[in-house]
Amino acid sequence: MNNENIFHAILLNVSFQDPKFPEKFKVFNKIEFENSDWIVFGVEVDESASVEIQKNMIEGKNFNHMYNEDQLIIIYKEKIFKVSKDNSTWEEAVAFGKSLDIPEDQLNFRPFKFEDEEEYFNQI
Repeated sequence: MNNENIFHAILLNVSFQDPKFPEKFKVFNKIEFENSDWIVFGVEVDESASVEIQKNMIEGKNFNHMYNEDQLIIIYKEKIFKVSKDNSTWEEAVAFGKSLDIPEDQLNFRPFKFEDEEEYFNQI
C-alpha cells in the first residue's frame, strides 16, 4: 500500500454480517465495550476497501467510516459519502444517518484525524 493511499477505518463489529469481518484488515487498535457485544476496530485500509466494507454491512442503523490526511469517507449500507474533513461538508451524510434513526450525537464520525486516534481508543 502506497502511503498516500493509506486510510484508517473505524469499523463496528456488529454492523457486519460477520462480526469478525474487521479482523481481515490490519488492526491497529480496538475498543471492547463492557456489557455489550460492540467492538470498535481501528484498521488500516486503502481507499478501495470502502466498497468491500459496504458490501459486508447489514441493513439498519449502522455506519462505518474511514479517513486519510485529506478525506473522510462515510459508509452506510445504502450509500457512501466522500467528503472533506471540514464538517460543513457533512450535511448530506448526517441527514442520511438521521433518516436511518441514528442519533445525531453519533454522527460526529470520530475519530477522523490520525492525531485523534490515541485519545479515542483510550477513552475506556
